[in-house]
Amino acid sequence: MKALLLVAALAVAVPAAAASFDQNAATRAHSWPAPATPKLANSDSISYRARVMDGNLVGITVSNYGFIGNSFISRAPSLEYPLGAGYEHLVRGGLWIGGQARDDQGTFTGVTTASVDGAEGHAGQAATEFTPGTNAITIRSTLLSNDNYSPRAVSELDAISLFSDRPAKRNVEYTGEDHRPLGVIVRQENYSWSFSKYQNMMFFHYVIKNDGPPLQNAWVGIYSELASGAKKDYATWPPGGSWYRKKWVTVDDTLTVLDRETGDSHVIPPMVREHYCAAAPIPDFCQLDVAPFWMGIKLLGVKRSAADTATVKHPTIVGWGYAPFSAERNEDVERYGLMSRGFVEQLPDTLQPSTDPVELITVGPFTQIDPGDSIEVDFAFVGGHEEFDIRDNARFAQRAYDRNYVIPVPPPPPNVRLVSRNHGIDLYWDNSPESAIDPTSPVPQDFEGYRIYAGNDRNDLRRLAQFDLTGGAHDTTGFNTGMGAVAFDTTFADGEHFNYRYRVDNVRDGFKYFVAVTSYDLGNDEIESLESGISRNNKIEIIPGPTAGEQVAGDKVTVFPNPYVVEAKWDQGTLVRDHYLWFANLPSRATIRIYTLAGDLVFDKDFDGATYDGTDARGVYDPRRELDVKTVKLSGRSWAWDMITREGQAAATGLYMYSVENKDDGKRQVGRFLIVKSDREGL
Repeated sequence: MKALLLVAALAVAVPAAAASFDQNAATRAHSWPAPATPKLANSDSISYRARVMDGNLVGITVSNYGFIGNSFISRAPSLEYPLGAGYEHLVRGGLWIGGQARDDQGTFTGVTTASVDGAEGHAGQAATEFTPGTNAITIRSTLLSNDNYSPRAVSELDAISLFSDRPAKRNVEYTGEDHRPLGVIVRQENYSWSFSKYQNMMFFHYVIKNDGPPLQNAWVGIYSELASGAKKDYATWPPGGSWYRKKWVTVDDTLTVLDRETGDSHVIPPMVREHYCAAAPIPDFCQLDVAPFWMGIKLLGVKRSAADTATVKHPTIVGWGYAPFSAERNEDVERYGLMSRGFVEQLPDTLQPSTDPVELITVGPFTQIDPGDSIEVDFAFVGGHEEFDIRDNARFAQRAYDRNYVIPVPPPPPNVRLVSRNHGIDLYWDNSPESAIDPTSPVPQDFEGYRIYAGNDRNDLRRLAQFDLTGGAHDTTGFNTGMGAVAFDTTFADGEHFNYRYRVDNVRDGFKYFVAVTSYDLGNDEIESLESGISRNNKIEIIPGPTAGEQVAGDKVTVFPNPYVVEAKWDQGTLVRDHYLWFANLPSRATIRIYTLAGDLVFDKDFDGATYDGTDARGVYDPRRELDVKTVKLSGRSWAWDMITREGQAAATGLYMYSVENKDDGKRQVGRFLIVKSDREGL
């Protein structure tokens, strides 16, 4: 085996943190002060919770028990980047805390782990040694239009959870000993923004309080099994062994960042990153375009406790070949030895890509954490397309941390409503961003204009139009069009009021479009004009089609495409349950029946255009996978059939008849359509 390349340890200077849990939280800008003594839930009310962070391009599953990712237990994002693109990058990960502790049995070296080498498809609750401290994950947002708006929020999407390593919960998957708690309580805060380079990163801010005897020589880190690939290439899930032996893992230990205020440059803490790689030699045989994105985990920094005498912390990055039950790592003393090495290690070529490397990034030592004292440790999951991109994004992550997560922000996106029509889309939005305040700007109320985007590729929308203010400071940015061309005061029947309208024509009925309206500001001498991000907050999926009141083709029910030849243009290359065809020009309330030529009933459906949301055809909208949009907007007169019979079987090639009965007047329309199936379909 090639000798490991040892890189000189990078020293991280850290300031002393405030002594109590409450003070640590309160000293952070915009942070939500935690109670001085966090109250944990009663054991009979503990609830294990997990959710996908869907506020930007890093769609990562977080939990209230320290586990990160979902172990590929479902096709929902474990760590999908870009969110919505179908590329996974993390099987599982989790917080590790190690140190020298004391309990009723005496002193010991312990490590509490939220994840270790384990099997795909196994729930994280079984893998963690942490127990939820509350029965929920608290969500907050700085966006005024968000249902979870809070003036205490740090970012556009905060997720806060509390957990403890008490009681002594054993990892039931792959460990060689019972868990001895260190006596710590962890507050995990996740932050994300959807604009600029910040849309490519997710922050993990840990506040770790000692709730027991003094904890000495502590180390804190994140274990990860990074593994990239394209979910669409796997008919079944979890994907199986071949997924995990296609990795290119490397370490950045010499990243530098330039302080724009002082002009000084300095070395910042390291990052471990991974890319899909089919085969050695790297990168010639990697086939990087199969999953064309990097994903990394970056150490950002620490804040030590008052009793900690070590002003310099050292990072550890170490990797090994995935091996559950390994006698080298199944006890706390061995895991602590890995955490506390204090140097950065490049993974040898012999571990990749033919084997399955996993990674551990830690920082320490914290020489002493007294009872009631806390430390803070921050990491970021960072993505990028090319090597330059992820390294540059890592510098932005470091800058956000260095400035205590107080960053210049654009105006928030407006509230948007889409209306489908025959070969067209109408966009309505309000003027709420125009009164937004950016306290970091020389002109606090620095709104400048709106931009409208649309496209078929959910992660590559095209700008259609831009409208901005004129006069005074506002004649320095944008096109100076004014808002007159889109001014359109409208109040809908449900009471929602909008100030603007933009119409998109000549789009294709039955096809998916993704639409967003963003806001941007003036910018200034220190930073460019910033634009709100295109994320789940304001990206909307819509499928055009004739709506109520539109008379199209004699207002007769139609089925298209007819014939349906798999794969149809809008769903080519997907699995069998993702295919669908459209019934259009339906009455607003109807009963749809589909028969074989022999008269056998294949499928029947009661249709209500006011409530139909497309979710019964997975290819139209699957809320479990399409987390980059909240819902899909339909015309109210269209229904998608996924060509699955009422017996749960795929419809065969053949000619079918249909009957559509109007529930309001009893009138019936009939017709035929042809399905020609492919012999290449998956499940």
